[in-house]
Amino acid sequence: MPRTETDTALERLVHHALEVMCFAEAERLPSLPTMGTPVEVSVDFSGGRTGRLQLDVDAGAAHALSAAFLGVEAGDPSATSETAAVVQELAHVLAGRLVTSLDPAVPFEAKRAATSWEPETTIGQAFRVCAGTLRITLQMS
Repeated sequence: MPRTETDTALERLVHHALEVMCFAEAERLPSLPTMGTPVEVSVDFSGGRTGRLQLDVDAGAAHALSAAFLGVEAGDPSATSETAAVVQELAHVLAGRLVTSLDPAVPFEAKRAATSWEPETTIGQAFRVCAGTLRITLQMS
């Protein structure tokens, strides 16, 4: 299946956000793996585009990303207590950067659309990061 502009932009933004926010490298996986009990977060957005970005990260990888983002050792209690918040922030950054890169003139709003909507596009990507898996599902209209 040919890659779309949105698919390409999302992959580029994942690499950039992980590098800048968490000093982590990501390797795109060829398929979407099943995951045990990941840290799951999502961001609903509206504005120029309406949609939802869901991020699922293996618990160990999420913990490592949290420690790197906070600048603490992996054993630091804050790395554990703030893991979900760090993954949520990563999801917000990815959603905001994606929407504004696709529609620069339209404001991004991280909130559920006022009306119901059906996604026109669903994109799934997975990456190997911090010896774990990060999976993104983007639904957008």
